[in-house]
Amino acid sequence: MLRNFGERGLLQQFPAVLAGTAKATVFTSPRPVAERSTYRDEQRAAILRAFADYHPEAMVVFGVDFGHTDPQWVLPYGGRITVDGPSRRIVAHF
Repeated sequence: MLRNFGERGLLQQFPAVLAGTAKATVFTSPRPVAERSTYRDEQRAAILRAFADYHPEAMVVFGVDFGHTDPQWVLPYGGRITVDGPSRRIVAHF
Protein backbone atom coordinates (compact mmCIF):
# COMPACT_ATOMS: atom_id res chain seq x y z
CA MET A 1 0.00 0.00 0.00
CA LEU A 2 2.80 2.46 0.84
CA ARG A 3 4.49 1.70 -2.48
CA ASN A 4 1.25 2.56 -4.27
CA PHE A 5 0.97 5.83 -2.32
CA GLY A 6 4.61 6.58 -3.13
CA GLU A 7 4.17 5.92 -6.85
CA ARG A 8 1.27 8.38 -6.91
CA GLY A 9 3.27 11.04 -5.08
CA LEU A 10 1.04 10.94 -2.01
CA LEU A 11 3.86 10.26 0.49
CA GLN A 12 5.62 13.46 -0.56
CA GLN A 13 2.72 15.58 0.74
CA PHE A 14 3.64 15.12 4.38
CA PRO A 15 6.70 16.47 6.21
CA ALA A 16 6.16 13.98 9.05
CA VAL A 17 4.39 10.66 9.49
CA LEU A 18 3.12 9.08 12.70
CA ALA A 19 3.14 5.28 12.75
CA GLY A 20 1.00 3.69 15.42
CA THR A 21 2.19 0.70 17.37
CA ALA A 22 1.17 -2.44 15.49
CA LYS A 23 -1.22 -4.58 17.55
CA ALA A 24 0.55 -7.80 16.43
CA THR A 25 -1.88 -10.14 18.19
CA VAL A 26 -5.55 -10.75 18.87
CA PHE A 27 -7.33 -11.82 22.04
CA THR A 28 -8.67 -15.06 20.56
CA SER A 29 -5.33 -16.14 19.10
CA PRO A 30 -2.43 -14.64 21.05
CA ARG A 31 1.05 -14.74 19.51
CA PRO A 32 4.25 -15.31 21.47
CA VAL A 33 6.23 -12.16 22.36
CA ALA A 34 9.00 -13.03 19.87
CA GLU A 35 6.50 -13.27 16.99
CA ARG A 36 4.92 -9.95 17.92
CA SER A 37 8.33 -8.31 18.03
CA THR A 38 9.26 -9.74 14.63
CA TYR A 39 5.96 -8.56 13.15
CA ARG A 40 6.49 -5.02 14.47
CA ASP A 41 10.10 -4.96 13.24
CA GLU A 42 8.96 -6.00 9.75
CA GLN A 43 6.27 -3.31 9.72
CA ARG A 44 8.80 -0.68 10.77
CA ALA A 45 11.27 -1.82 8.08
CA ALA A 46 8.57 -1.67 5.38
CA ILE A 47 7.60 1.88 6.35
CA LEU A 48 11.23 3.02 6.41
CA ARG A 49 11.87 1.42 2.99
CA ALA A 50 8.88 3.17 1.45
CA PHE A 51 9.89 6.56 2.81
CA ALA A 52 13.54 6.03 1.86
CA ASP A 53 12.37 5.44 -1.72
CA TYR A 54 9.63 8.05 -2.02
CA HIS A 55 10.26 10.78 0.56
CA PRO A 56 13.59 10.42 2.40
CA GLU A 57 13.30 13.90 3.94
CA ALA A 58 10.15 13.00 5.90
CA MET A 59 10.34 12.54 9.65
CA VAL A 60 8.86 9.16 10.60
CA VAL A 61 7.77 8.73 14.21
CA PHE A 62 7.12 5.20 15.48
CA GLY A 63 5.40 3.90 18.59
CA VAL A 64 2.61 6.47 18.82
CA ASP A 65 -0.33 4.91 20.68
CA PHE A 66 -3.26 5.73 18.41
CA GLY A 67 -5.55 3.60 16.32
CA HIS A 68 -6.07 0.04 17.53
CA THR A 69 -3.63 0.08 20.45
CA ASP A 70 -3.74 -0.18 24.23
CA PRO A 71 -3.53 2.44 25.65
CA GLN A 72 -5.14 4.50 22.93
CA TRP A 73 -4.78 8.17 22.03
CA VAL A 74 -7.85 9.26 20.04
CA LEU A 75 -7.14 11.55 17.07
CA PRO A 76 -10.21 13.09 15.41
CA TYR A 77 -10.26 13.31 11.63
CA GLY A 78 -9.50 16.70 10.15
CA GLY A 79 -7.44 17.95 13.06
CA ARG A 80 -3.92 19.30 12.84
CA ILE A 81 -0.87 17.78 14.50
CA THR A 82 2.46 19.44 15.19
CA VAL A 83 5.50 17.15 15.27
CA ASP A 84 8.51 18.75 16.96
CA GLY A 85 11.39 16.34 16.36
CA PRO A 86 14.12 18.14 18.31
CA SER A 87 11.87 18.41 21.39
CA ARG A 88 10.46 14.88 20.85
CA ARG A 89 6.92 16.25 21.15
CA ILE A 90 3.67 15.62 19.31
CA VAL A 91 0.80 18.07 19.85
CA ALA A 92 -2.73 17.48 18.56
CA HIS A 93 -4.80 20.61 17.88
CA PHE A 94 -8.53 19.92 18.19
